Amino acid sequence: MYRYYYATTDCISNTWSTKDIEMYLLNRGDFAYGGMGAFKHNMIFLPVQLMLVKDYDSWSSNDYNNKETNYISIVTSYVLKPVAEQFIHDFEKFIGKRIVEETTLG
Repeated sequence: MYRYYYATTDCISNTWSTKDIEMYLLNRGDFAYGGMGAFKHNMIFLPVQLMLVKDYDSWSSNDYNNKETNYISIVTSYVLKPVAEQFIHDFEKFIGKRIVEETTLG
């Protein structure tokens, strides 16, 4: 089982700089770039995907844009590791937005 998290800009037309986020993740030293806005943590299961979406509720990893990002998807293992908790906390500070855990009604 997994936990799904995301961050969005306040308005779909607002964006973050993709390059700034990519440099932040690479400069941390614990993420590897997999291309097309996909990053993988070097020690734990913690993929991060940067996207420029047209709809916050309908997107795919193919929505990558090398200049602008308005949606960030993060997946972790169901048991949240301290490394992942610390990353989420640090990343929230960097992007200036709260990272939200996706919940499903069932």
